Amino acid sequence: MNIETKTLRGEYFDYTKFGWKHTKSNKVRHGKHSYIEHVLERDRDMPNYSSVVALERKYFSLKSQLKTYDPMEPLVVFVSFICLIIPFIIYVSYKSNQKKQIESHNSNIRRQMDDIKKEASALLQA
Repeated sequence: MNIETKTLRGEYFDYTKFGWKHTKSNKVRHGKHSYIEHVLERDRDMPNYSSVVALERKYFSLKSQLKTYDPMEPLVVFVSFICLIIPFIIYVSYKSNQKKQIESHNSNIRRQMDDIKKEASALLQA
C-alpha cells in the first residue's frame, strides 16, 4: 500500500470527501496558544486516484475564492447620517449591492463545490 499523509489544523471534514481518513488528533502548544492537529491518510493506489486529486485541488481552489461580507459599521453610518444624508444613502445602496454580489458569487462557488464533492464520492465508490 502506498499511503500519503497530511496534517491539518482545524476542520478536516471536507477532506474526507476526497478519500482521506482521519487517523489521529494531536494537541499542539505553541507559546501561549494551543491547537489541534489532525493527521489524515489516503491510499495512493485507490481507483481513480489522479481524478480524485484533481477534483480535490479544484474544490479547495474554489473554496479559497469564497468571499465574506462585512456588515455596515455603526460609526460610519452615524457619521454619514450626521454629515449628509446623501453619502448615507450612497453607502447603504453600495453595501446592499455588494452583499447581493457576494451572495450570488458564493452561491455559485458553493454549487460548484457540491458538484465536485458528488463527483469525487462517485469516483471513490466506483
